[in-house]
Amino acid sequence: MSVQLDTEWVGYNLKVTQHRLRLRLDAQLAELGITSAQNAALLAIAGNPRISNADLARAAFVTPQTMQGVLVNLEKSGLIRRSPHPEHGRVIMTELTRAGQKVVAAGTTAANTVERQMLSKLSAKEVAQLNALLKRCAEALE
Repeated sequence: MSVQLDTEWVGYNLKVTQHRLRLRLDAQLAELGITSAQNAALLAIAGNPRISNADLARAAFVTPQTMQGVLVNLEKSGLIRRSPHPEHGRVIMTELTRAGQKVVAAGTTAANTVERQMLSKLSAKEVAQLNALLKRCAEALE
């Protein structure tokens, strides 16, 4: 007995799109030697060097424990530098190294390329509508 999936179900189509997007992006990021979680962390650090580990985890959609492992690997790879805050010893400051800045730039280019491919069959107006509708759907589930 086979199960028929309802391809008219919005949630199913959203999941298929997200899955394919993630596969394409992961393939691009793998060429840079990083994962999606590492890319998300690098982007968040680039935007806010004093960001907490908990906020980094939220930005990457992973647990704080997983983020700790991500940060350890990024530090070992020489993409970030972590040091105690000069005034608050228990606070760890995280910043991108020069190599990390280069990876952020390359990762952003890769993500933009994949997104352009995903949206290539839509007009600019449809892209704006899709983005607005997805934001409203996300807000409805908060």
